[in-house]
Amino acid sequence: MNKILYIAAILLLSITFGCEEDRDPKSWDENVVNLDASFKDVSSVTGIPNSYEFSNNTKGLSYIEWNLGDGKTVREESGIIIYTVDGEYQPILTAVNGNRVSKKTFDKITVKAEQLISVKDISESGVAGKENLRQLMINSDPSTVFENSKWDFGNGEWVETSTTDTIIRYLEAGDYNVKFEATVQGAMLSAETTVSIENGEIKKQDVSFLDFENTTPFAGSWGEANGDTKLLNEYNPNTNPYAFGGSNVLVMGKSGGWWTEARYSLNGVSMDFADEYSEVAFRIYLEDKTINIGGVDYPFNMSEEERLIKIGLSTSDSWDGRVEVEKTVDATGQWVDISFDFSDKDFSGDKITASDIKHLWVMFSHGKGTSGVIYIDDMVLKRSYPGITIH
Repeated sequence: MNKILYIAAILLLSITFGCEEDRDPKSWDENVVNLDASFKDVSSVTGIPNSYEFSNNTKGLSYIEWNLGDGKTVREESGIIIYTVDGEYQPILTAVNGNRVSKKTFDKITVKAEQLISVKDISESGVAGKENLRQLMINSDPSTVFENSKWDFGNGEWVETSTTDTIIRYLEAGDYNVKFEATVQGAMLSAETTVSIENGEIKKQDVSFLDFENTTPFAGSWGEANGDTKLLNEYNPNTNPYAFGGSNVLVMGKSGGWWTEARYSLNGVSMDFADEYSEVAFRIYLEDKTINIGGVDYPFNMSEEERLIKIGLSTSDSWDGRVEVEKTVDATGQWVDISFDFSDKDFSGDKITASDIKHLWVMFSHGKGTSGVIYIDDMVLKRSYPGITIH
């Protein structure tokens, strides 16, 4: 009887230890499931270099995880990954079936990433509106289909667009970190490059406004001059232009009082200072001696701080509500180029519309009791070009 009990006890212990050993994860076979999975190069299909398709066809798995070697994991049965950074990558598939873990390790791949964003300088030196132009293009097969594509051209703002070939103008010198993101057959594509701009001096295109010689697209007429002199009325550029230095000019004289001003009114057209133009520029000559015009002497009596010239813009023919920019004439007895920038001026008043400017005002010297003569020639409008600046 004792012998029988001893044998039973031995059998019970054997069964017990056997069950505990079966529950010990250290003894589990990690490859009990033969995973049916693949990892292959599909660059010729997507049209993007270094595109790889990962796919699992194993049935009955309760959990799946792909480690694609780039530091990220994907819990999807299949998909496409596009590698954009040089290096070696070893994909690993981990799966769970019941209480068994299975892994499949694929061969390492070596990626030599091509530059996905190509940058081409298509500028034309010295040509207004053609400076700092860069063509940005995604290097891909023409048949590649991009979805949900967007660009950051280097100013930190994402622009959703379907184009993968675009031209951008950069307005300031500096390094711009350009990014492109899209999905290609479900794969997330993310690319970056640096655009370096050395020169930030962008010219604006000159559009002739008045040269007092030829017909202008901004046809109009000069109204009667305000202020203390009627010199402009006698030598109105429309009917009796004054000649100086071999060219017809706008002449304005001052013999006391405050501002002397004149207004040019457009006929049936207007200027758009909201989106098209940003500056008014011309040549100016301030006489440094007494000048006799039409039998009247105009002595030069004007301190440096009183040698002022202003340009005003308005929608109505009244000074009320006009927007002005003032400059100092810093030389006498010679021609000086001067420009009046309205790009940062406030046009929000209820008496002016920036896109509908119909009157241009010229105002000469603010000094009371001052006198002198100026000539103005080659008036132009400067057209701004859109572009990217670093924030």
